[in-house]
Amino acid sequence: MYTTRTTVLKNIAAGNEVAWNDLYVIYHPLILSCAMKRGVPVADVDDIIQQVMLALFNNGKFIYSRQKHGLFRSYLGGIIRHKICDYFRKQPATPGPGANEECDDSFEKNFLAEYRTYVIKEALGELKHHVRPEIFETFYLCCMQNRPDKEVAEIQQILPNTVTARKKRCREIMKNIIEELNFSDPELNIPLL
Repeated sequence: MYTTRTTVLKNIAAGNEVAWNDLYVIYHPLILSCAMKRGVPVADVDDIIQQVMLALFNNGKFIYSRQKHGLFRSYLGGIIRHKICDYFRKQPATPGPGANEECDDSFEKNFLAEYRTYVIKEALGELKHHVRPEIFETFYLCCMQNRPDKEVAEIQQILPNTVTARKKRCREIMKNIIEELNFSDPELNIPLL
């Protein structure tokens, strides 16, 4: 998963235009969620997403460098923050969320939590590619929806021991995925599911 994103970033830096679409597909949900949770109206969210993507593409070049800008997560978060702040600064003063609330220091903390949630969803997507659909469903019902094993066994019409075995297999895979993510970005500190 992280290697895919690293590859996408390298391909963009090398001038591969197809990689731009990959970057958009990967980070569109995160940018969308950040904008929506900070009160950007639905009608304007696509503009924020487009502005973030354009900011990544400065004067026809992808200027991100890990040595210069640090983690891509932090770099992207900064751009998202600035574009949301710019949006609210241009709006007439109205009650509710606005530039002052969205541009304070709490943005980084909130963005990290948002990014962590996004990465867990991505990790679940990766897990889904490693196991059969019925195995993933067992894991999801038990571990993400917190349903009792017995209930999941009844829903899926399988033995309780099968539920236990499926959860164990998925947890091992997720443990590896999460350890890789935490190693790549220790600040994420994603708990094991």
